Amino acid sequence: MLRIGLKNTRNNFWVWFYPLALIPILVLVLGFLTAAATGSREEPAWLQQAMDEAKQDGYELITAPRLKALYESGKDFAIIDVRPEYEYRDGHLSNAGSLEFDLGDKLELKPEKEATLIHLLGPDKQRTVVFYCRSFA
Repeated sequence: MLRIGLKNTRNNFWVWFYPLALIPILVLVLGFLTAAATGSREEPAWLQQAMDEAKQDGYELITAPRLKALYESGKDFAIIDVRPEYEYRDGHLSNAGSLEFDLGDKLELKPEKEATLIHLLGPDKQRTVVFYCRSFA
């Protein structure tokens, strides 16, 4: 889960957003682009520990093959690219929305970024949400 200051109650955003973090369908893809670019199917040594930590925090990390299966399932899900805008413009996953996250966003989102996130997530609070970036960093 992105640690984006759950203390913020502006417009009851966190009352709405926090349940998303608690449902097991919230997923985060890390290293997807790197694995896809190299064609590597071998999981890095740190991945299992990261998956265990994610589960403790109420979300799930998925691998590129699991994301591919999600696309192929036809299931409705939101996918959000959190890389810088210039990287998004250079190429992104099918149907991905763009919302750049930086270190400051871990504390609090600015109102315009918060509104964009709400829009990208859509009204269905039970929908699977996938955030992805370039690497685990």
